[in-house]
Amino acid sequence: MNQIDFEEIGLTKNESRVYETLLKFGKLTSTEVSAKSGAPYGRIYDILGSLANKGLVVIIPDKIKKFIATSPDELIKIVEEKEKALRNIKEKTKELKQFYEQRESDVVEIAYGDKGFWKLADKTIESNDYSYSIKWDSKIKFGSLETTKKKIRKGIDIKHLVRFDKETKKNIKKWFKINPNIQQINNKGVAMSIVDDSEVMIGLIKSNTTLLIRDKPFAKIMKDLFLAKYKNAKDIKKQLFI
Repeated sequence: MNQIDFEEIGLTKNESRVYETLLKFGKLTSTEVSAKSGAPYGRIYDILGSLANKGLVVIIPDKIKKFIATSPDELIKIVEEKEKALRNIKEKTKELKQFYEQRESDVVEIAYGDKGFWKLADKTIESNDYSYSIKWDSKIKFGSLETTKKKIRKGIDIKHLVRFDKETKKNIKKWFKINPNIQQINNKGVAMSIVDDSEVMIGLIKSNTTLLIRDKPFAKIMKDLFLAKYKNAKDIKKQLFI
């Protein structure tokens, strides 16, 4: 049987050889362990002592001291502890990756034209807490109504402030059936979305320019301003169904 290398779980090569040798042969003296495992005799007591500290070897007191390996279950425990530690490291690495991605991303991105608007829209983060928006024409992108339904079912707070006229009425009705948290404001040419105190996307309609701003303090202020405006905005329901 080929010798197993347990270095991945913290055993040295000599410790791996000694432990496997004791599993195969049972009780052995230090001299026998060294001879059968190939571990240097000058270091054999250090190796056996380290394995004993890890719970993998038991010392049997006798006229001539002997050593025996504990059950491989003890080794499995070490493996499981290692797996748990690696899972924790993996989760921590994911968190660090988010910081890295945020650092690497520009705080402000600018795009132009309709294509530029949707390009930045596709780069926005997914909301987990809230999504507030100011809509200019209330366009319905493919799949957006179904996505909104799913978010509402998850308990995500979704609110819209919209420009209301003959041009937008049809689309607003469709949005309203999905989510009645819609109010009317006077809007001369702005579209905006605010997501989870993290980022704000602003569309400047007349200049055909879109900005994506990833700045938490700015997002929090914009959220507060949005909610204040929403609270005092005109109820759209009566007009919508005239």
